[in-house]
Amino acid sequence: MKAACLFVAMCLTLSSATAATIGGIDAETNTITLALSQEPRSLNSLTAESVSYTAQLMVHVQEGLMRYDGRRKLRGGVADRWEVSPTEMRFWLRPARWQNGEPVTAHDFVFAWQQLVSPDTGSPSATLASPIKNASKILRGEMQPTSLGVKTIDDRQLQVLLEHPCAWCLKLMTNSIFYPVNRRFFEAQGERYGTSPDTHLANGPFQVKAWQRGKNIHLKKNENYWGEDRVHLENIHFDYIGSDAKTVFNLFRSGGIAAASLDRETIPDSLREGYRLRTYPSGHLFNIQFSHLDGMLSANENMRKAVAYVIDKDEMVNRIVASPGSRIADSLFHDWLTIGDVRFLQLRPPTPHRVDIDKAKMHLRKARQEVGMDREMAMTLTINDTGLYRRIAEYLQQQLSRHLNIELAIDPQVTQMMVEKWRRGESDMTLTTWPVDVDDPMDQISFMGNPEFRTVLKGLYKGDDMAALYFENRDAITTQERVEAVYRVQQFFESRVTVIPLFEFYGASVINPKLRGFVWQPVRGYGDFRYSRIVN
Repeated sequence: MKAACLFVAMCLTLSSATAATIGGIDAETNTITLALSQEPRSLNSLTAESVSYTAQLMVHVQEGLMRYDGRRKLRGGVADRWEVSPTEMRFWLRPARWQNGEPVTAHDFVFAWQQLVSPDTGSPSATLASPIKNASKILRGEMQPTSLGVKTIDDRQLQVLLEHPCAWCLKLMTNSIFYPVNRRFFEAQGERYGTSPDTHLANGPFQVKAWQRGKNIHLKKNENYWGEDRVHLENIHFDYIGSDAKTVFNLFRSGGIAAASLDRETIPDSLREGYRLRTYPSGHLFNIQFSHLDGMLSANENMRKAVAYVIDKDEMVNRIVASPGSRIADSLFHDWLTIGDVRFLQLRPPTPHRVDIDKAKMHLRKARQEVGMDREMAMTLTINDTGLYRRIAEYLQQQLSRHLNIELAIDPQVTQMMVEKWRRGESDMTLTTWPVDVDDPMDQISFMGNPEFRTVLKGLYKGDDMAALYFENRDAITTQERVEAVYRVQQFFESRVTVIPLFEFYGASVINPKLRGFVWQPVRGYGDFRYSRIVN
C-alpha cells in the first residue's frame, strides 16, 4: 500500500513538472525525459569513474578528438583530420568552442593530459594513457607531467608522441579521460570542478542546465557545439535516478519517461502488454577470474579445468540469465569487438565449450595429486551482491558440489569491496564483468598481460608467456598481423584456462516509438541520445 502510494505520488510529481510530456516526450519543446541508473559523483573527465552512468552523461556534454556517430562508426570529434604512424599521432582541430564561446585549442588537450598522468590527480583510468611517450614513467613518479609526449604545434594542431606502436589508439581517443579541459575555468573552480552546472564547462552537444543531487539532472542543447545542426533535441531531462527496473518500467508505462531498461522480472510484463523490445550488447561479458597466487587452489591449472568442465553455459544463459539476446561466450573478447572495422570473432571464432563431467573428474584427480590434498576441497567465490550474480553463484555452487564434491562458499560484497578483494587475489574465484574502454581486443589483452597492470591486480596470471603475448600484440601494426596475434591470445586463454568466459549479457529496453536515433554504445555501456529525434 505504501509502495503504491509512493509510486502514485512520484508519477503525479513528474506529471505536474512536465505537463506537456506524453510518453516521456514533449514535442513542442523538443524534450525527452529519461531515467539514470545512478548519479555520478562528478563530471570531471580526469577523475570520473569508468562506469556506464557517468559515461552516459559525459558523452552528451563533452567531446574528445574522436567520437562515435549515430551508427557507432568512428568519426572526428574536435579533430577535423588526423595522421597516425608507429611513432606519433597528429591531429588538426576544427573550430570547436566551449559552451561559453571560447575556442577549444590544442593547449586544452595538453593541459588535460598532463593533469591526467600526474600522480597527484589520482585518476583511476590514467594507465590507459600508457601508449603515450613517458606516461608510465610519470605515473610512477619518475618524470614530471610536462615530460608527457603531447605537444602543441599551434592552437589547432596537436602532436602525440607514442611510447610504442599503437594501432588501437585512434579509438582510444573517444574515451572521456582524453577530453580537453579549459585550464582557466578548471583552476578557477578547484575541487568543485564538474560537480554542478556552474562548475562544469561543456564542449559537447549538450550542457548541464540543472542538477539537483539525488533528484534530477537536466541537459540542454549547447548552441556553441561545432556540430549543433546535427543535434535535434533541445533538452534531455533525467528526472528519475535509480536502478530498480520495476520502478523504471512503471514510469515508462505511466508515460513519465521515454525509455526503460528491463530485467528478468520486467521483460515478461512488457511482452504481455505488447511492447516491442530492443535488445543490444550491454558491453558486459561475465567471466570467472581466478586467483593465481601461490597457495590458492585456483592457481592449479588442473583445478581450473575441472571447474570449467562442469559449467553448462547453455543452461546458464537460458535458465539462469534468461535475458533476450544474451549469448554464450567462449572467448574473453566480446562478439562485437573489432580490429579496424572487422569483427575479430567472425574471423577467428573460439573453440565451443562442452560440458564433460568425466574430464572434470580426471582433472580434479590430477589437481589433488599436485596439491597433495586427499580431504574434501573448499573454494571461495566472491560476487557482487545483486540478484543476477547470486543466481549464477548458486548455480556454480550446485555444479561443483554435485559433480566434484567441492564446497563452494559464496562471498557477496558491494561492488567496491568485490573489486578490492579481486585485486588482492583473496578469493579462488571472482565472478565479474567490466565495460571495455575501447572497441578493440587490446583492451582485454592490456588488462590481462601488461606487466604494469599485473602489479596492481595481484591475482592475475603472471607467467612470462602471457606477457610475451601482450608485447607481441602491442607491437603488431597491420590488420592481418593483429588478427593472428589476438588469435594466439585466445588460444592461450583456452589452453591454460586462466579465466573462464561465461556469457555476454544483452540488455533489453522499451522505447517510445516516436523517439528515433537511440544507440546503445557497448564501449563503457551507455545509452546514447545525442543524435535522437522526435517524430510524429
